[in-house]
Amino acid sequence: MIENAFNKISELISWLNARTEEYNIGRPTVSDEEWDNKYFELEKLEKETGIIFKYSPTQKINANEPKKEIKTVVDKLEKVEHNHQMLSLEKTKDLIEVMSFLENKDYVAMAKMDGLTCSLRYVNGELVSAETRGDGIVGEDITHNAYVISNIPKKIDYKEEFIIDGEVISTYENFRNFVGWFKNPRNFAAGSIRLLDARECERRKLKFIAWDVIKGPEYELFSNSLKNAEKLGFEIVPADSGSDIQAVIDNIKEQARVKSYPIDGIVFKYDNIEYGKSKGQTTHHFKNALAFKFYDEIYITNLKNIDWTMGRTGTLCPVAIFDPVEMDGSTVSRASLHNYSVMKDLLGIPFLGQKIQIFKANMIIPQVLKAVKMDDIEKDLIIKIPKVCPICGEKLIVRDYNNSIKDTGIKELYCPNPNCAGKMINRIDHFVGKKGLDIKGLSKATIEKLMDYGWLKDLHDIFELHLYQKDWGKKPGFGAKSVENVLKAIETARTTTLEKFISSLGIPLIGSTVAKDICNKIDTYEDFRTKCRTHFNFMEWDGFAESKTQSLWNYDFTEADKIYEYLTLVKEEKPKVELTLDGKTIVITGRLNEFKNRNELQKEIELRGGKVVNTVSKRTDFLINNDIESNSAKNKAAKAAGVPIITEVDFKANYLD
Repeated sequence: MIENAFNKISELISWLNARTEEYNIGRPTVSDEEWDNKYFELEKLEKETGIIFKYSPTQKINANEPKKEIKTVVDKLEKVEHNHQMLSLEKTKDLIEVMSFLENKDYVAMAKMDGLTCSLRYVNGELVSAETRGDGIVGEDITHNAYVISNIPKKIDYKEEFIIDGEVISTYENFRNFVGWFKNPRNFAAGSIRLLDARECERRKLKFIAWDVIKGPEYELFSNSLKNAEKLGFEIVPADSGSDIQAVIDNIKEQARVKSYPIDGIVFKYDNIEYGKSKGQTTHHFKNALAFKFYDEIYITNLKNIDWTMGRTGTLCPVAIFDPVEMDGSTVSRASLHNYSVMKDLLGIPFLGQKIQIFKANMIIPQVLKAVKMDDIEKDLIIKIPKVCPICGEKLIVRDYNNSIKDTGIKELYCPNPNCAGKMINRIDHFVGKKGLDIKGLSKATIEKLMDYGWLKDLHDIFELHLYQKDWGKKPGFGAKSVENVLKAIETARTTTLEKFISSLGIPLIGSTVAKDICNKIDTYEDFRTKCRTHFNFMEWDGFAESKTQSLWNYDFTEADKIYEYLTLVKEEKPKVELTLDGKTIVITGRLNEFKNRNELQKEIELRGGKVVNTVSKRTDFLINNDIESNSAKNKAAKAAGVPIITEVDFKANYLD
């Protein structure tokens, strides 16, 4: 009996640890429910027999972080030992067990956020460090990235040491807007927060959701501690309490749905902090909380086809089409396969009738979990990868993800035709958007309708839409007045600046900031075109790398030249001031006292010939920070690079008129 139990325990440990390693590298082969069922079976056997191995997953904390995409980054992040234990949670799938655990005590139920656990530390009101959980004892220093997460307070109104734990997440909404190789928001958040380049991390728009104050003002109740954290400026986890546990769970799920938060369960925690502490802990978890995990139901269905949809940049995104299944009250027949590499990884060689497992992540987004792969497939059943663009007929190419100059190992299917209609909607949307000519009333939905009517085939057609005014006003969803307003906005936008015009074209790597740099050097569109046509060496200008220069040389200006004929370019009137900052590169950080906001300060700098950038380097002339002695990441970088740090008062005294 003991020998059989010993063998079974060894078998379960081996299976669980192998599946965990697959999860850690971002290639899970089983569902959370399947893993947890094995975990519960192991836990039960260990309790019954007393046989417990040190390498059992019940005795250690799994650093469930995807490593594949960011392996080179991991090697460079500094390891840090935590100032407190960051243990895991005891978990269950049984609500009866939850009620038994609570013992009729007051509790707080919180969404179990599906991201990466991190801890923030503040001293004297300043954020001084941020670190991942890692193995619970040692994590990784991600302070540089914490500084670019917009909802993390950089200063708080509390002068003693303050430590708060929470989850770095990506909302579903944000995840859907990011074209990448990540399979779900958790992998995306975990990979992004551990990037070396904070600028790239900032672009990914992560959030920090706080769920436990480790050190700070002392409260009797945990709920009051959370409320105080919210007052200090932290975004706290969706929470609730009450006698009807099912109603509490449903309410928290709804809060998470409205906020687009990824969650995978509910954490129940004793509200009385001292009582919770009295329950003690194991080497694996504290006993003051219990996680109730809910699962995404998994459905087996048959693959019928793969549809390819055009992405924002010309990337074709594969979508699995399968026999409809009823999921959470709705009929589902499509699920994203993300990109070319993920599709190949999940399906192998796709074929008609292939058995695939479908689930809804957090009961929201249909996804393919895995498939039955086969090598010996009848030729007629194989679903072929398209060789030409389904929209324009151009020959497709397989290229590195996002046309990266580095070999990421991730491939995407791409249409190289710059005039592909699939790209045109996004080109027009950018052209009329805030970073372009800012034409009010031309939403993406309106653009699509105008293209369907045949009135909008290219960018310059926008300025001919007045020819269709009468017919337009009779179309469903439009009226004479709304059409008139759009046409007035188009007429107004015809008078613009060269800077806005260049920015509106959507030239790769040439955004509004670079357009401003160009217009600081040239005055006319003709001069700009001549420089691009004659391959002027833009690298002679500060901040112009080879990639931007090549982009300007290679861009087809045929359409831009047509648009130019419709525009009246005017110079933006600027006050005449002394160029006291000509050629200087400046970084701004911290709270401002002398200026309303950073935009106002940046405008003053640029007016005097200076340039504002986000990252401190040896090329930075000075850093503006009112707290010169702070331990912020930018202050540390400035000191390491020998860059002067000055206050707003110093700046005004030395550089403003």
